[in-house]
Amino acid sequence: ERVYLIRRGAVRLSRVYESGEEITVALLRENSLFGVLSLLTGHRSDRFYHAVAFTRVEMVTAPAASVRAAIEADTGVGLRLLQGLSSRILQTESMIETLTHRDMSSRLVSFLLVLCRDFGVPDELGITIDLRLS
Repeated sequence: ERVYLIRRGAVRLSRVYESGEEITVALLRENSLFGVLSLLTGHRSDRFYHAVAFTRVEMVTAPAASVRAAIEADTGVGLRLLQGLSSRILQTESMIETLTHRDMSSRLVSFLLVLCRDFGVPDELGITIDLRLS
C-alpha cells in the first residue's frame, strides 16, 4: 500500500514462503523503487516482501494513492517511475541470465560481476563490494 524509494544505501528484497524458505528477489541500490504493485494494480497486493538494509539507508515513502495522484497531476512523475521500473526489469533480466549458467563457479563469477557493476566502489586494489552477503 506504500511506494518506497531508496535515496541512499543498499537493500535486499526477499519473499518468505509458507515452507519458511526465503528467496532473494532483488538487490536494490539508490534510486531504486519497490512497493509499486499496489500502485499499478489499484488494489492491495497479495505478495509480501521482506526488506533488509545491507548498508545505512535513507528512504522516502509515500502512500500508493498519493503517488498515483502525483502521476496524474504531472506526467514527469510517471516518466521517472517508468525509468525506475525499467531499471528493475534490466536488473531482473541480468539476474536470470546469471542464474541460468550451468555450473556453480560460472554462476558465482556472473553474480560477482553484477555486484561489481551495481554496488562496486573502485579503489586502488580493484573494486570493493561493501555488502554483507552470505
